[in-house]
Amino acid sequence: MSSDMEAKMSVLKRLWTRIVRFVEALEGIDDPIGDYMFSVGKRIDKLERGLDRLERQQHSRLGSSVVPDHAES
Repeated sequence: MSSDMEAKMSVLKRLWTRIVRFVEALEGIDDPIGDYMFSVGKRIDKLERGLDRLERQQHSRLGSSVVPDHAES
């Protein structure tokens, strides 16, 4: 191989090594938007469960305070 060819191969090898390092660095990066959306989804689920609980409590209170029609006679 000529020295010119060896120099070009050396440059390509260094470039490839840098690309591999860059890709490996990206593998450890978190997805901040995805993490945020997951967190928002969990918060919405919690709020919906709380709302369901409050609605059940309200219905049970209203149900216990309503006097049935047959009790009036």
